[in-house]
Amino acid sequence: MRLTKEEATAFFAALYQGEHHFPSKMQPYGEGWSMSHFGSLATFDADDLTRLVLLAHDRCIRVEVGQGGPNRLRIAIHKREREGRMYGRHPTIEQAISSFRGIEP
Repeated sequence: MRLTKEEATAFFAALYQGEHHFPSKMQPYGEGWSMSHFGSLATFDADDLTRLVLLAHDRCIRVEVGQGGPNRLRIAIHKREREGRMYGRHPTIEQAISSFRGIEP
């Protein structure tokens, strides 16, 4: 399933709180898109990491964080389905929390 440029722009705009805060140019990445992120990702205070995870689960987008060059992370995003095979689906945050805690849905 291909992620459109418009969907990717909306995702990154929500993450960075506006397109004017994009740290780099969005690049095609397989059937998705990627962006270079400068600096760290954290869960609180500067909560980019928390926002990234919640957006992924809320919008059914698989996020991959990898090496993006010196002092950079690459954030790559790909569209998924709610149901289906392991490598094609993405759970809601509630499903992910239940699985993490070992609770049957």
